[in-house]
Amino acid sequence: ANGHPTGKPIALMRYLCRLVTPPGGLILDPFNGSGSTGCAAVLEGFRYIGCELETEYVEIACRRIAYWEGQRKEPDLFGGAS
Repeated sequence: ANGHPTGKPIALMRYLCRLVTPPGGLILDPFNGSGSTGCAAVLEGFRYIGCELETEYVEIACRRIAYWEGQRKEPDLFGGAS
């Protein structure tokens, strides 16, 4: 569950990450919140650093980012998802 009041759509954040970050780049989010940018970053293959003061939101963000890291599929040698 995401109880953060200003959560962003991951699809939008994926687009914005691709728009401004070079391939293999690093994204720094000084206002991590519930981790929408972090979720998008890991799905797009970027490195990510998020900063957040509220422990409650850090825990939410860690769970969300870990979930999406697990959903990211790497192509195998033959072009399919592994």
